[in-house]
Amino acid sequence: MRVSLTLGAASAAASSGPALTGKSSCPRSYVCVWDNDSFSGKPRWKSQGNLGAHKSAHGLSVFNNGVRHPGADHIRYKYTYAINGRTHYGCLHYPGDTPNSVTAIDTTVTLNYAKWGGEC
Repeated sequence: MRVSLTLGAASAAASSGPALTGKSSCPRSYVCVWDNDSFSGKPRWKSQGNLGAHKSAHGLSVFNNGVRHPGADHIRYKYTYAINGRTHYGCLHYPGDTPNSVTAIDTTVTLNYAKWGGEC
């Protein structure tokens, strides 16, 4: 527990440290989705459960920051391109598992779902 002897909003803001952005702003055991293709800023959507449809005109970045839990530690996802309606399916491992825990799409797209499941 940290105790502060100074009072006031400026002191509280200074003691809280820099705001987390990018992948470091995704809490452990969550799947996080950014409304851009570069994991910039804070995630727009995040969940310890499944995510439903989310549309982005700026691309999407998806990060599985899950923990090892057999049968429920991988993220299966589907997205649909706005330009031609084509769909793409994929699966993301948790950090430390191989091969990858992230994906990024650089065009207008709808994330149809991101669901927790077993091994890819």
